[in-house]
Amino acid sequence: MDIFDFALEMEHDAENLYRELASKTDHPGIKNVFSKLAEDEEKHARAIEVLQKKLPHEKNESSIKAVTTIFKEIQKNSQTESLNDSILPELKRALEIEKKGQQYYKEKLSSVDTEEGQKLFKLLSRQEEYHYETVDNLIEMVQKPEWWVENAEFNPMGEDYY
Repeated sequence: MDIFDFALEMEHDAENLYRELASKTDHPGIKNVFSKLAEDEEKHARAIEVLQKKLPHEKNESSIKAVTTIFKEIQKNSQTESLNDSILPELKRALEIEKKGQQYYKEKLSSVDTEEGQKLFKLLSRQEEYHYETVDNLIEMVQKPEWWVENAEFNPMGEDYY
């Protein structure tokens, strides 16, 4: 399996996991966050497919602004009452997937021989870092809902997320 096929498989696995998590929660804000993350993973897969076919890839907007807004709305409205820790195992699995994705893209960056490919892999690594922070924030929200509502600051780590 080449690096592109592996990356596609990784992105599809993450997308499927987020869609599964979205279907398991009744919390509208959290369901929306999972849906946005799944959409990002789907976009990542499309960008990889395009690069794999050596076509110029389209720039896609990330869910970062929407997710940030959702977290702020949850915090403002203290909408954590319908969260329970039954989704913690899946969240921890998602956290590991994002960590592996970020490491994979960083590691394989030198294997990509085009400037466009290197830019994409750098971008995907940063996106996976953002997804990791998002999932980590969700874990804190589930484990410590009162603390999270009082103290959470959900901010992306830079403006270069697409």
